[in-house]
Amino acid sequence: MRWPALVLAAALAAGCAGREGGAGLERLDGRSFLSTGVLERGEERPLVPGTRIELSFADGRLSARAGCNLLGAAYRVEDGRLRLVGGVSTTEMGCDPERHAQDEWLAGFLGSSPRLELEGPRLTLSSGGTEIRLVDREVAEPDLPLAGTTWSLETIVGDGVASSVPVGLEATLRVEGGRVEGFDGCNRWSARLVSSEGGVLVLGPVARTAIACTGAAAELERDVMAVVGARRIAYEIDGPSLVLRVGVRELRFRGEPATAG
Repeated sequence: MRWPALVLAAALAAGCAGREGGAGLERLDGRSFLSTGVLERGEERPLVPGTRIELSFADGRLSARAGCNLLGAAYRVEDGRLRLVGGVSTTEMGCDPERHAQDEWLAGFLGSSPRLELEGPRLTLSSGGTEIRLVDREVAEPDLPLAGTTWSLETIVGDGVASSVPVGLEATLRVEGGRVEGFDGCNRWSARLVSSEGGVLVLGPVARTAIACTGAAAELERDVMAVVGARRIAYEIDGPSLVLRVGVRELRFRGEPATAG
C-alpha cells in the first residue's frame, strides 16, 4: 500500500549569522543528529513520551523524524540559517494525534529558516523563541552491529516515493551464524550470507515458506523480496538504522540491540 507524499509549504526567511555562520553543507553532509532537549522561551518543551527528534543530512537533503513520519526536504545553509528549498515532503503513517501534532510542529519549525550553530558534535537550531539542541548520532548512539541485531522495517522507498510499513504488519531481518533470516510481512525467508565486505551483502539462494497472502501483506512481501531477492545488496548502518539498497529501491530498518545473556 502506498501513500502519496504530502507537501507542506516551507517558509524561506533571511536572518543574522549564527556563531558559525560559515557552517555549510560540507559541515553537515553525511551526519545525523539526535535531540538532547527542546526549549521554548527558556522553558523545557516536553516531547511525546518515547520520541526524540532526529535529523540527517546527505547530498543536500534533510531527513527528519519527530516520532511518527519521515520528513524530507532539500536544504542549504545561508547566513548562518538552515533554509529549506521547495517544501517538506512526508510519509503519511497513521499515528496517534499527539505524534501527528509533533510532526507538524517540527515541519513548521524547520520551514522557518532556523538559526544554525554547529560546534563539534553539537548542533543547535533556534527560531522564534524555540531552541532544539542535538548531538551527533555517532556520539549519542554508536552504530549497531549488523550481526546479532534484530532489524525491523520502518520505511520503503521506490521510484522516489517513501511509504511506511502498513499499520498491523511487520517485516524483520536478522544476521546470525553466517545466515540472513527474515519475515517479509507474509512469509519467512532465509539465505546463506556469502559476504558482507565493502558495504555489500552477497546472499546465497533465498528459501521461503509458501503462504499465499493478499492485500497489503502481499504488497509488503513484494517490496521486501524485490530487494532481498536481488542477492547482491548495498547496505549502510547509521546508529540504530540499517538501509538496504538495490538500484532506486531502499528498505530502511531500525535495530534493536541484542540483550545480554
